[in-house]
Formats: sequence, structure tokens, C-alpha cells
Amino acid sequence: MKISYIVAAFLITFLGPGKSETVEHAPSVTPLNYVGKITTDTVILSTPQCYFGIPTNSSCNQTDCEIWLVPALKSSINNFDADQTNPDLLSLSPYPTAFTANGSKNYFLTKVGLLKDFLCSSAFARDSGSTYFRVGSEGSCTTTNCNGVLPDGSTVNFKYLVLDPANKAVLSETKWSDDISLYTSQNPDAIDDSLPGRSAAMVVITAILSVAMFFLLVLLVTMLILALCWGEKEPIQVLGSLRIPQYDTHHFKDPAPHVNPSYEHDQRGHPIFNVPSPIKLQEFD
Repeated sequence: MKISYIVAAFLITFLGPGKSETVEHAPSVTPLNYVGKITTDTVILSTPQCYFGIPTNSSCNQTDCEIWLVPALKSSINNFDADQTNPDLLSLSPYPTAFTANGSKNYFLTKVGLLKDFLCSSAFARDSGSTYFRVGSEGSCTTTNCNGVLPDGSTVNFKYLVLDPANKAVLSETKWSDDISLYTSQNPDAIDDSLPGRSAAMVVITAILSVAMFFLLVLLVTMLILALCWGEKEPIQVLGSLRIPQYDTHHFKDPAPHVNPSYEHDQRGHPIFNVPSPIKLQEFD
């Protein structure tokens, strides 16, 4: 038994693992209506549900075989293809320097889960709501296989793998995804906020609102002028310094203006309230 393990380790180390199986699937952006499916440095992919079957050429089974994701720049997918038979595959292009260091391979690997959770017979993804995988969800992380953000504005391809956790051999893999282009960040100072930089719809809406506001203001001023002119035609009474409109007794058969006889009239016929002179208090010694 020990001899067989030694022989297997020798073959894997010096001859490399056997050719992996390629399935007729490829990662793709989730079709679900999620906000931010593609951003400047993240992508939401569909999970590999029903992509892989139970491996027959490995000591691992559905309970311990692992599914990994490979994000790679479009120009560097050949780097991974050349490295995937290396037993040190998981550490050949560590995330913190995968895209930034001189001589970077421009790809990295991050773990998605166990094979048993993504078989067609498994209800894990449906029951847990794990129908997508967000690449870059751990931000600017620093561990070798963390799920870090992608280079801003880059064009990326993805591939799912089934790995044997014992020897890190690739047992099965998908095809590379189509090119997925991320958005490019813009410097806020470089955004054109002048009139040419605005959309035609915004210009039309602004013009309509401005004209409507002008007509509303003209209508308001006109109504105010008419109210003032109409109000001057009504007779008014003066009560001290308070001028009040004179009213008619409409409920009588022959209505006539009602004027309190206690008021005096000025030269123009307006009643004036006789305000008594203030009482002077007598001073006491």
C-alpha cells in the first residue's frame, strides 16, 4: 500500500498529473437582475451548478473534491494553461502580486466551494440562494488565494476547475469564458459638466421647466395686479388707523350701505372713528 502511494507521488511530481477533462460549459455573467453585475473591479458570475460530474480518475469524491475559479487577464490565459499541471499551481501566482509585480502571471486562483454543493442532484445552491459568485468580494486582500478585486477597467476571462485537495491536480475544467470587460474609473475632475456634456433629454427638460416657471410667474404677477386694482373700487371704512371695506346689508329688501352713526366722516365721505383722548391721570403727592 505504501509503495503505491510513493509511486503515485513520484508520477505526479516528475511526470505531472494526467490530462484533465474539459466539460462543455464556460463561466458567464449571471443573467439575474442584480445591480452592479460588472463594475470597475468586480464581476458576478453564475455558479457552476451542473457543470461537473463525480470524478472517476481521482482519490477524492463529491464530498471532498474542490471547485476553484481562475480569473485571468485576456492576454495571460496561456500562462495558466502552461502552469495547470504544476503541483504547486495554487501558489504559483499569489493574489497580492498576481497583477502588480514585475513578471506577474496575471492570474490567480480562489476557492468557490465543494463539488457536492454544485452537482445537479444537490439542492444547496437553490436552498441557500447561492446562485452566483462575486469575483472580488474580499476587496484588496493579501492572502495567496483570497477573492480579491480585479485590475480596474481590465478585460478578464474566467475558468472553473475541479481540484483534488490531496495533490492539487486539476481533474476537470470548463472552457474559458468570453471576454468580460470591466468599467474604467473616471477622475471626477475630468467629468464634463458643461452644457455640451449634458444629454439632449436633460437640456429639453430644463428648457421646458424654465418656460413653465416663467409663465407661472407672469400669471402670479397678473393676478396680484388685478386683485389690487379691483380692491380699490370697493368703498372702505376707516377704524382708527385700520381701513376696512364697507359692507351692504344684503338680507334686507332694500339693501343700503350700513354706516355706524357714531363715526364721523372725513372730507371724502369716509367714516372716521372718534378715538377719545387719553385720560390724564392726576398725580398725587
